[in-house]
Amino acid sequence: MLMATPEEIHSEMAAGYARQRIPQAEHDANRRANHFQVRLSPDTATKLRAYMASHSLNANQALQHIVTTFFN
Repeated sequence: MLMATPEEIHSEMAAGYARQRIPQAEHDANRRANHFQVRLSPDTATKLRAYMASHSLNANQALQHIVTTFFN
């Protein structure tokens, strides 16, 4: 199986963004106020990875679920 080079991936992404009605930069600007970053301790990161694996979630999905559950 051939792997795409980073340049090929970026070219495909740029072409996809060009086909969208709303430019990616505008999407990013609209979402920026709701974007959060955090550095976790090694122990907490290990627990998060275990949670992600046990629920078949990616990091974004897992964190959304955890935060939503906490605030509800």
